[in-house]
Amino acid sequence: MPTSTDRLVRKEVALGTIREIEPPKTHIGLQLFPFMDVSADDVIFDYAKGLTDGLVAARAEDAESELAQKDLLFGGQGRASVVDWAQKDHYSASDVTKYRESLLVQSTLGSNVAAPLTVGNMVSDFNNKLAREDALRRRRIDNRLEWLTMSAMSTGAIAYDDGKIAFSINYGRPAGQQAQVPAGGLWSTVNSDPIADIMAVQDFMFDTYGIRMSRAIASRKVINSLQNSTRFIARSGMVNTSGGGPVDLDYILDGWGPQAAQAVVERATGVTFQTYDAVYRTRPVGGATITNTRFFPQNRVLFLPSNDDVSEIGNELGLGKMLTSPHPEGNWQSGFYEWEQETSDPWGLNRGTGIKAFPVFPLMELTFTMDVIP
Repeated sequence: MPTSTDRLVRKEVALGTIREIEPPKTHIGLQLFPFMDVSADDVIFDYAKGLTDGLVAARAEDAESELAQKDLLFGGQGRASVVDWAQKDHYSASDVTKYRESLLVQSTLGSNVAAPLTVGNMVSDFNNKLAREDALRRRRIDNRLEWLTMSAMSTGAIAYDDGKIAFSINYGRPAGQQAQVPAGGLWSTVNSDPIADIMAVQDFMFDTYGIRMSRAIASRKVINSLQNSTRFIARSGMVNTSGGGPVDLDYILDGWGPQAAQAVVERATGVTFQTYDAVYRTRPVGGATITNTRFFPQNRVLFLPSNDDVSEIGNELGLGKMLTSPHPEGNWQSGFYEWEQETSDPWGLNRGTGIKAFPVFPLMELTFTMDVIP
């Protein structure tokens, strides 16, 4: 019995791949604390403390001057170890063999003869697969560097445990500067006072360390909460009448909103806000549920000192750096490296990407975090 046309011709058309809109993934860690090349995995740095005598003493004309006070603990030393972060993909012998055979077919036919569709697809698909997985490995490494930096900035410490390797680092942020509650109330409430809260942080840091806090990093939700304060209503002059309903400036004052409130706070305090909502994504093997995990808590504000003040205090380390040391697969150069391995049984191909890096923050006490919304 002859086969019908419907069975000979498949009524299918490929419309391409539909990609979901991904959440923010922009990294800022290396913008704040860039790479610093070091020649070894273990590094040492010195730091000097302030003078014991802030003022010189008077003396009588014929009297002997006092000896300057000497403190044997005038300085200190810090140490850091650079950690190797790496990941690889394995391609079986059959995958590589089919790819090589397809390349041989293409080269045998020559450039003037069109290769069969299956051959062309196999070559391009394998190349695309390699490039895609190279990019994914690099993204995971970038995520790890961001996680290291922003975990330290959030908590003043790093705690790592993957079930095989575990370590914890405390960079020494004082407890009174960690996750403090704003004195004027949470910024999600109408009675909050963001300007006074920020200026209190500035006054404390200047009185304690002699530095000016000029930068703040927070989520969009935190920045949007600035306009919740009813103090902005008093500023506009639109005070409630007796027995009247609440005044909502968003609906009354043209141009008012979160950005306008942010501009008012920045002008009043001298602190510039940077929005930060980046996440990394995880999904269990074989599972369908994707989890977005923030690098920095959504309810927290990180205050950083001005670069000018930091440059006067520290050496080339400044407030902090992402140290990176040489690796043999990178021709003994610092930074990212790649490798391939083909000598294995059964024969296959391993491609990997890595970096030897770890952040160091010698001046963590010059930072301040505040939890401003629930």
